[in-house]
Amino acid sequence: MDLKISRFGHWKEPTQVARIESSGITELYICVRPTKDEGGFAKQAHSMYNNLFQILSEHGASSQNVITEKVFFSDVDRQFRKLKQLRKHWYSRFFPNTRDFPATIFLHQPPCQTGRLCELQVYALLPTESEKIKVHNLDGGLGLASGKVVEYRGIQHFYLTNLTGGEGTDNLDFISQAKDMFTQAETLLHKQGLSFRDVVRTWIYVNNIERDYADLNRVRTEFFQEHGLTRLPASTGIQGATYPKERGCTMDLYTLTTNRPVEIETIHAPSMNEAAEYGSSFSRGMKVVREDRIIAYVSGTASIDNKGNIVHIGNIEKQVHRMLLNVEELLATQNITPNDIVTLITYLKEPDFLDTFYKIYKEHSFPKDAPNTISTADICRPEWLCEIEAIAVVPSK
Repeated sequence: MDLKISRFGHWKEPTQVARIESSGITELYICVRPTKDEGGFAKQAHSMYNNLFQILSEHGASSQNVITEKVFFSDVDRQFRKLKQLRKHWYSRFFPNTRDFPATIFLHQPPCQTGRLCELQVYALLPTESEKIKVHNLDGGLGLASGKVVEYRGIQHFYLTNLTGGEGTDNLDFISQAKDMFTQAETLLHKQGLSFRDVVRTWIYVNNIERDYADLNRVRTEFFQEHGLTRLPASTGIQGATYPKERGCTMDLYTLTTNRPVEIETIHAPSMNEAAEYGSSFSRGMKVVREDRIIAYVSGTASIDNKGNIVHIGNIEKQVHRMLLNVEELLATQNITPNDIVTLITYLKEPDFLDTFYKIYKEHSFPKDAPNTISTADICRPEWLCEIEAIAVVPSK
């Protein structure tokens, strides 16, 4: 069966889905919202999970097929316990042990839409024929961190989420937390027979990014140099916090290993310089070529030029134009277009920028039906007003 990619839903609707079908396997990238952006958190979160389970059912899936979740909170400290109860209600019918729940990050990043208190991004995977998928969880003792190892067709996917540094240790400064976070990640990778050389993509959330991003870069660069890392993963470094909110930083990561031929390489854009040139150790994007597809992982991308300068300081409209142009240029080097995007996350410094973003997003012909959560977050440089990340998929030639 040839690869079939389809999308459903609109950003004004409660759910958006990108569906990728290949022989025996279906993948779903889902963005889920409350049906109405009104009422308290419990009401909205219940509506959100009801919408998730409904859209899963419509696509022949169930909660057992959910691999990862990214939960966006408007106030994680006040809302986390209520969400924990709700998730147990929805998932315990299929997973008696909470350890079997999806690998999840609990992220303080308020949705930009007025009145919306939560939003959810989900990745689900289901066999549709005789294909078998093996899924097992990381061992306990991870606190709120969680992980899944997923194996099918000779490929092993490893998802690690919500990993913080210094858990159980009081009063660690940011640098100590960041070092511990990377050390823990490497230890967990080693337990799976992996290392950071296998990492394709990271997401790093920094509670106070304007203050601490430079320290994060120093810690990350030193760690990668000590471990001889030459292929830098794609990455997003953005403001965000997990529960409890005083944690300085949090990491998610994804690896792919296989006993079959797979090409993995960094990708570049003529409109942007390399992040390593200004001391940030990540690649602009990563390309993975599998038997039936090419996947482009677009790192967090902002309004930057090919010399590393911030472009259009103070002008949100022009910054969104440049940000989207940079994504287009990065994808174009791989003969991929924005219409091939299957999921996005957009970060706006102010929620009032939302209408401007949608206007320019349409002008650039980015897909209205691609799952896209738009959250409020500071960017790693104070003058940046917006950032975006994406995953795009096309059939192999």
